[in-house]
Amino acid sequence: MVEAVRLASSLAVKEITLFSDEVDRIVGVVSGWTLWGGAILLLACVSGFLLLMALVKGLGALIGSEAIAAVIGAAPFALAAVLLTLWGLRKMDLRR
Repeated sequence: MVEAVRLASSLAVKEITLFSDEVDRIVGVVSGWTLWGGAILLLACVSGFLLLMALVKGLGALIGSEAIAAVIGAAPFALAAVLLTLWGLRKMDLRR
């Protein structure tokens, strides 16, 4: 009986070690993919911002006023902010 308990204990320790190694490997893979995804998202945001800045500078050169070009470039974002605000206020209406 003592031998069976000793073998079961040894087997339990090996199973826990194997489980811990697998969890560590899975955590490493998931964190690696998350890091790559975050880097891709960051680079996409930065490149989009730089593209928008280049478009505003180019439009400013075409029309002769960078201030007006900035207003034209920001207008879609301002419109989207107003529409999202109105949509959010309608969703928060307590009468529904």
